[in-house]
Amino acid sequence: MKLNSYNFLLGLAFASTVVAPATQAEIVIHGTRVIYPSDAREVTLQVSNNGSKPALVQAWIDEGDPKSTPDQSKVPFMIAPPISRVEATKSQTLRITALPNASQLNQKQETVLWLNILDIPPRPTSKSEDTTPDNFLQLAIRSRIKFFYRPSSIKEDANLASDKLQWVKSGQSLMVKNPTPFHITMTSIYQKAGDKKVDLLPQGLMIKPFSEASVQLKNGNLQDMSFINVNDYGGRVEHPIKLQ
Repeated sequence: MKLNSYNFLLGLAFASTVVAPATQAEIVIHGTRVIYPSDAREVTLQVSNNGSKPALVQAWIDEGDPKSTPDQSKVPFMIAPPISRVEATKSQTLRITALPNASQLNQKQETVLWLNILDIPPRPTSKSEDTTPDNFLQLAIRSRIKFFYRPSSIKEDANLASDKLQWVKSGQSLMVKNPTPFHITMTSIYQKAGDKKVDLLPQGLMIKPFSEASVQLKNGNLQDMSFINVNDYGGRVEHPIKLQ
């Protein structure tokens, strides 16, 4: 299969894209999330090419569908440049700007979107000559990070939101309520099982603003439980769970 154009390559990439952490790709994203204050003119995100060859990078924002493509995106944000060539060992700054209709987003709580970085490697060349082989497989890797639109009307400190979570035992489950206008991302909830700590969140959990979630308990021991959340800077912070 010979790929004669990047247009065809992009179509193939979306058909077989791997959603992976940035560390698995040659293109590395400097950050695990983007916070966009509603009163900001723009925010920037840097990506670097840690590989030995140039790479083509495409960036776009979607509403949460991992199968979405740039042409399907209807979010009120623009990334410049949307497509760029990043030379080996070099970096590229992506500028993200809100469009006028961003004001139509909920202004009383955060909105979460997803920022996509598609890393398309260069075409391989034949060892014997500087030509493209007749048959080769091109694999593009897509990384996705959370993009939070934060209205300026919110005066609370997002990094203190996790302290306001409300925890209640309900049967064999632990209920957690988020009374804040922020999304709270947890990577772990720990419960003691004998001498060990068991993680009740193998897949992690994000609690939306003014919503609640439940987690299945492993046993009846509710002593010294804790959880780890991710703050605005991508840091992981452990907190004790205080049952009500």
